[in-house]
Amino acid sequence: MALRELVLEVLDSHRGLAALPWTSWVLLALAAAVAARVWHAWSVYVDVPAVGVPPGLLGPWKAALQWVTQSEMLLREGLRVHGPTGTTFKVSTPARYLVFITSPKLLAEIKDSEETLSFNAAGAERIQMQYTLHPSLQTDPYHLEIISKKMTQSLATVLPDVVQEITMAFEDGVEIGDEWTIVPIYNLMLQCVSRATNRLFVGLPLCRDPTYLSRVIAFASTLSRAGQTIDMFPSFLKPFAAWYVLDNGRAFATIMSDVGPLFTARRQPGAERKNDAIQWILDTAPPGATLTDMCRRILFLNFAAIHTSSITLTHALLDLASAPHHLAPLRKEIEESLKTYGGWTKPALTAMKKLDSVLRESQRLNGVTIGTVMRKATRATTLSDGTHLPRGTVVMSPASAIHHSPETYGDAAGKFDGFRWARMRETPGQEARHQAVSTDGTYLAFGHGRHACPGRFFAANELKVLLAYMIGNFDFELAEGDKAARPENRYYGLSCLPDFGTRLRFRRCEGGRESLVNQGFGRE
Repeated sequence: MALRELVLEVLDSHRGLAALPWTSWVLLALAAAVAARVWHAWSVYVDVPAVGVPPGLLGPWKAALQWVTQSEMLLREGLRVHGPTGTTFKVSTPARYLVFITSPKLLAEIKDSEETLSFNAAGAERIQMQYTLHPSLQTDPYHLEIISKKMTQSLATVLPDVVQEITMAFEDGVEIGDEWTIVPIYNLMLQCVSRATNRLFVGLPLCRDPTYLSRVIAFASTLSRAGQTIDMFPSFLKPFAAWYVLDNGRAFATIMSDVGPLFTARRQPGAERKNDAIQWILDTAPPGATLTDMCRRILFLNFAAIHTSSITLTHALLDLASAPHHLAPLRKEIEESLKTYGGWTKPALTAMKKLDSVLRESQRLNGVTIGTVMRKATRATTLSDGTHLPRGTVVMSPASAIHHSPETYGDAAGKFDGFRWARMRETPGQEARHQAVSTDGTYLAFGHGRHACPGRFFAANELKVLLAYMIGNFDFELAEGDKAARPENRYYGLSCLPDFGTRLRFRRCEGGRESLVNQGFGRE
């Protein structure tokens, strides 16, 4: 029976929609999904070359499925073919065509454009904010000021607390002696990052509560992937997809029950003001902000901090474990910096240029997101080269492909060279450039322009502390031994993920117990 005849028969039937067997519901849903995808593709059609689309009517659909796990390959192919001429290209995904800018001139054009190409709208769409969190975080994003200003400005004063929490979390998570000990590294990084960031967000003792931490970790770890999964569905199916792939109700209930009372107590007359995210939200929230809304901001901050930092640390450790010759020079630099600047201080972290270089190089090769400088057209616009972007078009830079490009980084572009950037900073006039937090048209791990990742300054220092602590105390390598190859990354749409099951082996290094990384902070 033709679909049209089936629909008419049901509508005319006295039994109504309830008469449909489940197989017919499935067929109707699939037909609606296909129709929605075709309509969306037509309404935001961009006349640029498509990459990875095989010939035939089903070509775009095949390419869209390929995107889910082979996105990096498609972007590298797009840049290889179209990069030399600066031609914009597009890639089919389950949700839409994504448009990628290869021209430096056009990248400069879109990076600071807000009137027609929105950073906030693109970010909200990527994680499907209205389903994973709440629409209010997009319409009134006052939490971004907390990330860009409060966290960065408070770094020097909160650094002792962050160092203490990181070292305690590591010691509580694993016991390492003089013999090799196998460590599931990603899970350990989740624990360390979540405790350190929540020391800053909600303070003691909640930042050490196992139930609270397990809930926010689970939420933060699944939100990005859940957002990309929800985005694959047409609008009318997204609420059902969100319900299926993300249990945000449990995480939010935890936040309300554990963090809600902290907000309530801090609102009382004469309450102590503290230097934490609870106070920053109270100070920044607009008049009339509800307790529910403020708790959502804590949940978002946890997602932003835990997810990206834990993955970045895991990538960096895998890179170092695969190239252990970096450890001795790093250990020397860390000891000298702590000695010169009196322990764990902001100047000491700044002086760790080799460690900074390792982080930057690891993110060059293994950035959490393979496409950055993402913008969404809030109304139709035309770029200076004549490319027309209809309303709703999502455009970005193929960051990871640029980072792996021999044209940009030479024949060894794909090789991890941890001190690459430290050597460049030795050139007169370049001392302050090429830092882990710096961005430019060829280094896009944090995006570029005035919308570059606002939390990168705090995150970079947090990552330095944890890496310095581990390097100062331990030798580490891949569990299979020092001759093993680095496990390959996995890709899920725009996400570049390490192998979460990878294990490293650690042992106390010579002189580790006497290292300066262990001095200055006891347990509370």
